[in-house]
Amino acid sequence: MTAPTPDVIYGDQSLFRFMVLTEPTAVRPANFDATALELPELSTSDMPVTIATVARDTPAMYGTPAAGGGPTSWAKPKAGQGSWTITLTGNVQPTAPQRAAMTALRAARGKYVWVERRTDAETVNEGGCALVTSTGKPIPVEGIVTFTVGLTGWGQHFEDTSTAV
Repeated sequence: MTAPTPDVIYGDQSLFRFMVLTEPTAVRPANFDATALELPELSTSDMPVTIATVARDTPAMYGTPAAGGGPTSWAKPKAGQGSWTITLTGNVQPTAPQRAAMTALRAARGKYVWVERRTDAETVNEGGCALVTSTGKPIPVEGIVTFTVGLTGWGQHFEDTSTAV
């Protein structure tokens, strides 16, 4: 099978791996490659990174703006803290190892995990340490399992997790 071109890469062609941690860390665990669990066949994974803005609490307004004139003072926001989240959705017919990985991630709700993802066409993993904030309990219908998981990043989001040392 030849590798798909970038315009036809789907979630099921991605690699999402995780490892449950005993405490949060900003450093990639040394044993991650050997012990990480994999969630294959993801329908969707999203890892948005957001930069908060910082502005004055109340911009100064002098008098009432003339009709059509708009405000007399505009906020000038600056970049503040960054944050990131992860949402995962799968629609799979899981094998025993896949079901074990889904169960382990669901059981990690309220715990920290180290997560990494990439599409098959890429060689660099993105991710970092995250808190598992929401999980669904998959119940199969005709053998297909749909599950969802939400995570909130703890600390830095790494565009390349190999730099998290």
